[in-house]
Amino acid sequence: MFLADYHLHSSCSFDADDRMAAMARAELKRGVTEICFTDHVDFGMQETMQIGPERFQLPRSQVRQFIEAMEKAPEGIDIRLGLELGEGNHDPARARRVYAMPEYDFILGSLHNLRGEPDFYDIKYQSLDQCWELCERYLDELIELAGINCFDCMAHIGYCLRYMHKQGFDAVIGMDRFGGRLDLLLHTLIENGKGIELNVADLVTEGRPEALGLTFPVLDVLRRYRELGGDIVTVGSDSHSVKTAGLGVREGYELLAENGFKYVAVYRRHKPEFKRIEL
Repeated sequence: MFLADYHLHSSCSFDADDRMAAMARAELKRGVTEICFTDHVDFGMQETMQIGPERFQLPRSQVRQFIEAMEKAPEGIDIRLGLELGEGNHDPARARRVYAMPEYDFILGSLHNLRGEPDFYDIKYQSLDQCWELCERYLDELIELAGINCFDCMAHIGYCLRYMHKQGFDAVIGMDRFGGRLDLLLHTLIENGKGIELNVADLVTEGRPEALGLTFPVLDVLRRYRELGGDIVTVGSDSHSVKTAGLGVREGYELLAENGFKYVAVYRRHKPEFKRIEL
């Protein structure tokens, strides 16, 4: 069974400790045979790798680790280089220039914080009403981001829920409450040839006792994407350590198949290639 993990962090990311070569070995042990490293570049967060606003070159840490991984990784795994580009809608011109860099195969477009707000990870949630208001603003900014040609797939739609749930607020970004905004978001992605990520970081609890048992997006949004004609989907473990590298990818493929998807996407220089899901 072919498995690809297209959301993966190495120690090039401020919140991960393991090198690319070690992550590749750990992925292969879980049966994953293609990976794409998507380390953090968030324009408003200096802890992440920074590209631009004047120089648009590969960060040295990425170059060194990618070469090392290609030399040291075991046979049987295909390694690609990408980014998780955060908040591209906050600086669209810069984001487009990053996307135009020829060295990257794949870029995830993500939104970790709203304009003028901290990362959703750092917010103190005090009421469900506050959560709903932030969810509305989050979706509005995702719709902005969807219209900018600075990424290939949109990452973890519903990211903010991860931290709301962990503080005891069971907000859901689903079709019942947010159908209008979600339809606009999904239509915009489809019309612009962009895909979505099925993020499985919270799907299984093995090695992740804090996992919520959810995917991002939740399954009714995934189904709606398919109903609207969306067919570009990647699966990402969003792993930051060898302990969780590739965790949940197989289960993510199973969910895609159960919900009518026949193919998963991998990328070469921003062009999707489709691999049949064979369980």
